Amino acid sequence: MSFSRVPSSSAALRERVTSLSIGALSLTLTVVLAYVWSSVRLLEIDEYLSFYTDRVPSMADVVRVQLHSPISLDPPTYHLLSHLAMRLLGPTALALRLPAFIGFVLFQVSVFFFVRRIAGWRSASVALALPLLTFSFFYAVQGRPYGLLLGLYAMSLACWQAATRAPVGRSRLLALVGLASAVALAITSHYFGMLILLPVCLGELARSLHRRQLDYGILAAIAVGMGSIVSILPFRKALLLYRVHYYSTSVDWHIIPESYCTLFAFYRAWSHWQQHLYEFSLCAVTLALAVAALLRLRHVTMRDSTHGESDPVHEWVALFSIALLPIFGYLFGRFVTHTMDARYVIAALFAFVACTAIVFQQALRSNIVFYSVIALLFAGAVKIDCGKIRMHRAGEAGTMASFHLSPEASAAFASDPQRRIYTQALDSFYINTSYEPDPAIRSRFCLVYGQDEELGWLDHDTNYITAINMQHFAPLCTISYRDFLAQPAPLILVYHSNWEWLERDLAAKRLSVTPIGPALRGDLVQLHTASMLYSTSLHPK
Repeated sequence: MSFSRVPSSSAALRERVTSLSIGALSLTLTVVLAYVWSSVRLLEIDEYLSFYTDRVPSMADVVRVQLHSPISLDPPTYHLLSHLAMRLLGPTALALRLPAFIGFVLFQVSVFFFVRRIAGWRSASVALALPLLTFSFFYAVQGRPYGLLLGLYAMSLACWQAATRAPVGRSRLLALVGLASAVALAITSHYFGMLILLPVCLGELARSLHRRQLDYGILAAIAVGMGSIVSILPFRKALLLYRVHYYSTSVDWHIIPESYCTLFAFYRAWSHWQQHLYEFSLCAVTLALAVAALLRLRHVTMRDSTHGESDPVHEWVALFSIALLPIFGYLFGRFVTHTMDARYVIAALFAFVACTAIVFQQALRSNIVFYSVIALLFAGAVKIDCGKIRMHRAGEAGTMASFHLSPEASAAFASDPQRRIYTQALDSFYINTSYEPDPAIRSRFCLVYGQDEELGWLDHDTNYITAINMQHFAPLCTISYRDFLAQPAPLILVYHSNWEWLERDLAAKRLSVTPIGPALRGDLVQLHTASMLYSTSLHPK
């Protein structure tokens, strides 16, 4: 196979225009898919925690909530950005998810420029489109900080690379400001955002050792970004109440392979043998990619690349460092935060995307290979993501259908239009108070909380603290378990999940419960003898 080279400036210009056009198509596809996907995805419980935090009246209120009564356990930056989006677009799911979507686009753009400086426009175009095929695209339509983190990690590496490659005499101010901003925003968006320092610092360390000279401009930018750590310390104090009996306090090493696997697919829904096959395949591909990257580094370091430059070793050190992010995350969670989730380290995707595009640089010089790869990436993105959209549309239809009440449930709800409908399931409580079509019924749902009961049955009190903190700012009804038991014949929605204790505690107290029938994805029952045993008055919010 012969590879076409670009000898003339006009051909180079055409190459650049073509790649930029493909990049624009990739970003347009990202916007369209993300918008459609977000429009059919109902909010999930973690998003509700952010939603009610971010819809408070002012930015000062957002900060106040995160300082004193948080229900979404993050530093304030994402919530402030989401609050601004809600001020612009209204308190909607789209506004809540907008910062995450912008973060994902920032990831695509940053990896594009990072790869272009190493392997040229064609590899950069492939790197821009690749993320759409991965499960990590999901975080562009989830109203949580993870999509934003993805973009900020990528931005920090792209700005650091731009600063290190800036020609002598050219201003690096924009790159240095971008580096400092990315570090500061990541740290103040999520506590695991502090891991953003590792790839940049390790890459800069390798560069300093190679040059035997410190780059004070880059060190100053990193130091300015690190200064934001001081600003999140007061917010961390509000989390101490959660940590006493938090539902997740152990970090197992299995989170490392899980973090790598969930970058590309939601494989936990697969069969046992499919999961093992996927894990083995991903391991083999990762090793092959690492070997290919090392071979390229070995053979290209001493010769000119397509841009007349060699591949700097320190850039590969940064790439391999961000590839190890799940391992660093495990250590951070194991010894510092005592909690860890695969979502916290999805920025490792940057290494896989960049390395894949770089190691295939030679093959992509063929027009047939390049355009075929781009066409396959676009077709694959449409097929995979449209499948996810259809799945969530079906889930939305199923949830909305669950609001069609049976005659028995309708009669029970209509028997007393002022009577509250109680539940202890936090996720279903949020769904019912958001999506129930009848406003009269929607306003009647009330959340039951009880610390002693939650600790006794579940060994944690996370939902209890969430309910207590919600009373300070969320326009939702909550009631203590003791006050709930004092109600005459209350209606109860039971959901039988591992996060619930209400049904078990009522049975342990031998209180008389009459089943009414299925309703709103759970079972509707009525409690009878509570008022004879308890006499505390009701004080719901």
